[in-house]
Amino acid sequence: MSVGILIITHDDIGKSLMFSLQQMLGPLPLPVKNLPIRHGDEPSEFCYHAERLYQSLNEGQGVLVLTDLFGATPCNIACSLIANCRVRVVCGVNFPMLVKLMNYPSTDLDSLVNIAISGGSQGILPQEIHPH
Repeated sequence: MSVGILIITHDDIGKSLMFSLQQMLGPLPLPVKNLPIRHGDEPSEFCYHAERLYQSLNEGQGVLVLTDLFGATPCNIACSLIANCRVRVVCGVNFPMLVKLMNYPSTDLDSLVNIAISGGSQGILPQEIHPH
């Protein structure tokens, strides 16, 4: 059994991240699903879809929910799961975060939160530009 990962983002951000991850790694070692939120759609419908995806991902260890922007609709939908589901929510999903998570397929939910945060933040580095 492993922790599932649910990516809830605006439009196709999550889909693009998943596609790139699969191109890099092939079959993913953790179960991952995506829920795109489109402008103008009814958020309450997505709460239902998020719970259904949670149920399909939860193998007993819980689900790590990753969103793109704190306080935005995807984050609010993710937070709606907290009361009734075994989830942890991390905002600010990025590609380095997902790559790092895939290296820990047998890790518990609470530890994966810390791994996600460190992978996401350590993957953001300034690149110094040196003129030629």
